[in-house]
Amino acid sequence: MGAVERAFNAFTDGWSSGWTPDPLVTVSEWADHHRKLPARAASEPGQWRTSRTPFLREIMDCLSDQHPAEEVVLQACIQIGKSEVGLNWAGYTIDHAPSSMLAVLPTVDVGERWSKQRLAPMVQDSPRLRAKISPARSRDSGNTTTSKEFDGGILMITGANSAAGLSSMPIKKLLLDEVDRFPGEVEEEGDPVDIAEGRTSNFPGRKILKVSSPTIESLSRINKDWKRSDQRRYFVPCPHCKEKQALKWDNLQYKPEEPDEARYACEHCGALIEEHHKTWMLEQGEWRATYPERTIVGFHLNALYSPIGLGRSWAWLAKRFEEVKRDAARLKVFVNQRLGECYEDPDERLDWEELKARAEPYSLREIPRGCLVLTCGVDVQKDRLEAQVVGWGRNEQDWVIDWALCVGDPTRPEVWNELERYLERPFENAYGVTMKITSTGIDAGYLTDDVLNFTRAHRHLSVFALKGASQRGRQIIGRPSKVDLTVRGATIKGGAELWTIGVDAAKHRLFARLAGDRKQAHASSRLVHFSGELPDDYYMQLSAEIFDPNKRSWIKLHNRRNEGLDTHIYAMVAAMHPRLRVHVAREPDWAKLELAIEPKGQDLFSQAPAPVAGATHTPQAEAARVPGGGEGPRPLPAPAEPAGEVQTSRQPAPAGGWISKRDDWLRKR
Repeated sequence: MGAVERAFNAFTDGWSSGWTPDPLVTVSEWADHHRKLPARAASEPGQWRTSRTPFLREIMDCLSDQHPAEEVVLQACIQIGKSEVGLNWAGYTIDHAPSSMLAVLPTVDVGERWSKQRLAPMVQDSPRLRAKISPARSRDSGNTTTSKEFDGGILMITGANSAAGLSSMPIKKLLLDEVDRFPGEVEEEGDPVDIAEGRTSNFPGRKILKVSSPTIESLSRINKDWKRSDQRRYFVPCPHCKEKQALKWDNLQYKPEEPDEARYACEHCGALIEEHHKTWMLEQGEWRATYPERTIVGFHLNALYSPIGLGRSWAWLAKRFEEVKRDAARLKVFVNQRLGECYEDPDERLDWEELKARAEPYSLREIPRGCLVLTCGVDVQKDRLEAQVVGWGRNEQDWVIDWALCVGDPTRPEVWNELERYLERPFENAYGVTMKITSTGIDAGYLTDDVLNFTRAHRHLSVFALKGASQRGRQIIGRPSKVDLTVRGATIKGGAELWTIGVDAAKHRLFARLAGDRKQAHASSRLVHFSGELPDDYYMQLSAEIFDPNKRSWIKLHNRRNEGLDTHIYAMVAAMHPRLRVHVAREPDWAKLELAIEPKGQDLFSQAPAPVAGATHTPQAEAARVPGGGEGPRPLPAPAEPAGEVQTSRQPAPAGGWISKRDDWLRKR
């Protein structure tokens, strides 16, 4: 062959190869060829081998560009390789299928640690990735902790607690890691998952991967997405009968005193399978979808699948279960982290429809029999004040008397003037006796100075500024902090006070009372009573939080407002205030109060109260005394009737701009 012919062949070969597309590569194939596991962070450092965790192959390959799946969900236990799936996908994107990608971790700090401790070592140990991303030391490298630029794309890292990081630019690929640890709402802008997913809406062929161990059923994002998916489980063959099955915890057999002898019972032939068979079983396994017609691809893995040498053994799992099975908090961790399953909701979880079913036939602003003291809780929002009036009686029974809001800017004095009118507005019980709100707690966590200005000027209404604290063990209400000081820093006598309250303890108390009412068939035996006029939104807000025993904190349910709960709590705190102390009132105190407010022998339908023998005070004054002993706030003067107000019922309507039934306003926002 002559030189000219060789040159011509070389030219044509090069020209044709330039028009030949790159071979299609899956994520698992890319990882098997190019991913290196660092010695400092891997139990088996060196070249990545999907064959060690064969159940991860299909999960990764669903993330390949040529696969039709748009959304992939992985609900799994810990130490099964679920985080490696996301890292392999990121490496595949940087090296083989460049595009814009966002990785979201629970917080910005966790995201930065993921970038430094997981992503950066992967890039450093892979020559292919190292060639695509410039060293961080070089000028204008585009390589920072939270941003990795490469030819044709960018990988950004942020936290679910950063609204700016979640909404900065459109992206094609989205990795959401440990979504059950995400906050319910980010900076009052909404659900972080919804915000992040919205950034992918303009991209055809987008890819979304959601990964997490689950938590409590009502809080678990990953479990809700798993239920919407095709629900794939990994079926492995029995070494005895060769029939395939998904591994389930209930089929792990052992004697409680001998957990080291744990074996797996085949659901087909009943034979006991030794764990040393697991390597072969995993190699022969396959994913099977429960609902193959669904477009969301979902995978589930528990610790029984952990490869020998890479995870916990069956014997270890059996021993751990025996250690924790009688401790609810530790058992929850085992179920979530080892079985990859949701833990059943604790007793504190309340269903709003269940609460609504307890509603009783009395109207809002109507005072039922047995209700002898009124308190109010007020929550301050940026565009309104919300108030809830709660009545109290023997055994700390409480009645929701009113639930209202005043729309307006709380930095404007007219909104606070409306609150003053509302608090002074009288109520009338079925005996015709006028009652007024005895004590009010206002949350000072927002617009603190405005709240203090109001409470400072309205001591005659027994109004107190409250500041919530979530520390465990804190009592519901303690001593106040004096916040008014002289120029020299001395406390001003009679100045404003800020009462710190134990929010967690108050919620535990309220939810325990509500849970206890489940067992009461008759309304008269319940501790908490609801008006039949309360809208659905009230019950949704009252049940908007749940106590997570793992985090040992109260968590707000997704897309729920909670002002109904907060204002009930503040009204409870107002009732427990040292000037009232409803929770420790004695029977003689209640009897004396009842004599003034519900006179014996009085016709229930009469408009005028019966005279109280020997009484030297008005019923209103007696109602203002402290049930727990001692003098309470002085009797309050009845407010002047607003000009032009239209009374639609026997009960006085809320003052001024207050709205009692709020559904329409909230729906229109």
